[in-house]
Amino acid sequence: MYAIEFEAQIKDGVVKIPGQYARLMNAHARVVVLIDNADQETKAMSEHSASTIDEWKDPQEDEVWT
Repeated sequence: MYAIEFEAQIKDGVVKIPGQYARLMNAHARVVVLIDNADQETKAMSEHSASTIDEWKDPQEDEVWT
């Protein structure tokens, strides 16, 4: 799995993919939305943290932070 990061506005529920990533237009992707200064209602929608996603767990990396 590869990660590509860019900033975008969400307008009417749509995120526009920047032209430099045109090859992604018909690709399947997993999307993570990070929002600055989210209100309490938006925060309540989040039922996830990185530690709850098995694919993101790496015991060797986690040792660095404990």
